[in-house]
Amino acid sequence: MTTTPTTPHLSVHNLHAGYGRARVLFDINLTIHTGTIACIMGRNGVGKTTLLNTITGLITPTQGTITHTTTDITHLPPHQRTRRGIAYAPQGHDTFAPLTVAENLHVAHQATQRGGPHLIETALERFPRLKPLLNRKAGLLSGGQAQQLAIARALVTNPTLLILDEPTEGIQPNIVAEIETAITATAAQGITILLVEQYLDVALRLADTITVIDAGRIVHTGPRTELTHASAHALMAI
Repeated sequence: MTTTPTTPHLSVHNLHAGYGRARVLFDINLTIHTGTIACIMGRNGVGKTTLLNTITGLITPTQGTITHTTTDITHLPPHQRTRRGIAYAPQGHDTFAPLTVAENLHVAHQATQRGGPHLIETALERFPRLKPLLNRKAGLLSGGQAQQLAIARALVTNPTLLILDEPTEGIQPNIVAEIETAITATAAQGITILLVEQYLDVALRLADTITVIDAGRIVHTGPRTELTHASAHALMAI
């Protein structure tokens, strides 16, 4: 967890979005401050991933605005958001299976060219488990290793905003601990982090703020200290 500063890094205002005629998100308002860790929680199917996909430009909202620092990015395509410093590690270990770990990192770095080659070494310092695996095909990695590579690929783009969709899903506990450490260290560098997390204990350890979504609407948002296990479970059972 970090100390909450006053500078908004990402602002979502009156956001409505969905897929075709199927509306999923309704009147979403969210502000995330620079260098903080913001966690989105909720049951399966309530719109958490849809929100991340809308923020990253994979879905066009039907209403509302998205502001990154001081720029309205509501209608920017995904690649332009990436060039602005928004990195996304979606759910499901997003890597290039036929490429080696090293090649995955180099491809991601070259795609944006937002910083020098030291970014690859920095990402490997976050995930030292990957260092002896640099020549291994990504498709041969374990689930935990692949998840670490997916996050490392996002880090080598030199983001100011790192978005993670369920980074601990299906991962063994020792790898979860390593991912938590990497997330905390990344936020300590001043990088803003927005993540969807299914495990309440992880969210309570990591987050500065927690937002709970139900049926496409925000039912709670506030500092992590406002939530207990009981109150969080009650909100997610609405």
